[in-house]
Amino acid sequence: MTRVIINLHKSELKALVNLAEHEYRDTRQQAALIIRQELARRGLLLIETQADPAPITTLPTENKSNEGGTHVTA
Repeated sequence: MTRVIINLHKSELKALVNLAEHEYRDTRQQAALIIRQELARRGLLLIETQADPAPITTLPTENKSNEGGTHVTA
């Protein structure tokens, strides 16, 4: 894998670190993801997409005491 050095302003680095933490990624992985996504968006890189995961199914509950309320079972 090739390394690239990217110079960022403090505010840019802080934003990148915050986003990486929010998405539970290493900062370097987050930067690489952003670059890949932007290259793909501009049509410069073909990214294979994975099929969508199986949808979450909600099942009706037998508890009638909560009628009119919201209840989700996963």
